Amino acid sequence: MKLKKYLSLSANVAVALAVVGAAQTAYSADTSKSTDLQSNDKALGHVERANKIIGKTVYTSDNQKAGKVENLVVDLESGRVLFVVVGTGVLGVGGHDYAVAPGVFSEGTGDNNLRLTVDKAKLTSAPEFSSNVDKPEQLQQTSFVNQVYQHFGQTAWWQGGATASADSGAFHNVHKAKDVIGMKVKSVGNEDLGKVENLMVTLPNARVAFAILNPDSSLNLGNNFYALPPNALTWNSEQKTLVSDLNRDKLSAAPHITKDQYEMLSDPAFGSKIYQYYGKQAYFEGTARLQPTGKDSGQDYKK
Repeated sequence: MKLKKYLSLSANVAVALAVVGAAQTAYSADTSKSTDLQSNDKALGHVERANKIIGKTVYTSDNQKAGKVENLVVDLESGRVLFVVVGTGVLGVGGHDYAVAPGVFSEGTGDNNLRLTVDKAKLTSAPEFSSNVDKPEQLQQTSFVNQVYQHFGQTAWWQGGATASADSGAFHNVHKAKDVIGMKVKSVGNEDLGKVENLMVTLPNARVAFAILNPDSSLNLGNNFYALPPNALTWNSEQKTLVSDLNRDKLSAAPHITKDQYEMLSDPAFGSKIYQYYGKQAYFEGTARLQPTGKDSGQDYKK
């Protein structure tokens, strides 16, 4: 009898331990997921050329073709993609352009597709990117971006404290990607440095990782492209061109790529070199500086 009670007790203890173990495992998994979500904003991720994202087909979470990417609205000062303009006109007459928070994008099913984590109803009830919004003075205001983020349940990262309002204030270096690509870049001495060849972005974490400078031929820097931290470029006083404190000497020794080496910009070690060279803090570095990887990722980044 005592043996049966002992065996029964042992079995009950084993079951209890198993339940506790499962709960701990589940808690650990949930904590890990939470940590991943919180750290995603600090990740470099796979950077893509903005002009390759524009025109991609967008599908919703319920697997419906929603439209295509018409443009990206970015703030170079903060290095953020503020929102993505998705046009539904391809679906038929009467389509609209909607402002979509970049955080609800995930990887698509193919090179020409992007997928949302929300359904079509959520998309088509989003704030419209109308002609009244598509004005320089309006794009700078945080109020519209806040509406977009609230609609999609995203965090207002620009909110400066618990008492600050997320719908008041302004961004200071806002552009539509289609406009900034090809824009001239001048030095503080009004010398031609080149033009913006492209913007390198990651949609899910809403980041502009780099602005690509195609140097002016007068600098004699060959066919190299120079990836710059986005906040290395500011508006000129007339807001017609971009200005940087760079010069030929600074660029001549800078990390660079060729037109066939864009994939190098997804390497956080190489990205870290770029930010460090220009004296900027990379958002993906966190509190610790990244060290170069084992591969020779910088084999072609200096003359």
